[in-house]
Amino acid sequence: MNLAVQTRAQRLKAYCDSQLVVNQFQGTYEARDERMIKYLAKVRQLVGKFKSFEVIRIPKTENTKADVLSKLAASGYTDLRSICMEFLKKSSIECEIVKVMQVDREPCWMDEIIDYLHEGMLPGGKKEARKVVQKATRFSHDGENLYKRSYTLP
Repeated sequence: MNLAVQTRAQRLKAYCDSQLVVNQFQGTYEARDERMIKYLAKVRQLVGKFKSFEVIRIPKTENTKADVLSKLAASGYTDLRSICMEFLKKSSIECEIVKVMQVDREPCWMDEIIDYLHEGMLPGGKKEARKVVQKATRFSHDGENLYKRSYTLP
């Protein structure tokens, strides 16, 4: 959540395989353990920094992405250009100020297509606008992700 806040994310979906954690966040279960109470307070504080925040419970058997990321982080592999990671020396309830490397996002070839599909915005010139419209016919956008159309998938 700290990384998402520092990258100025507006909407966040958190996938969690712990029924206890999800139910404590949703208020179905009461947090009794002192550490869990502190973590819950930290999460509630950070939730207010997003336009929308959602916790989705998934079975442990379907949590392979998180398992792979945790193994990758533990391996010490350093060429992680496309994965934002934060290494904490203390637990997040003990750390008040967390510093994260600032990554400047350069313009991407997908930006114009996403702007057109999501908001109907086109670049200024007719030639550039025509190119974007042509490219956009090969993609679909669900509000979060850009997908290349294919014969077998949407």
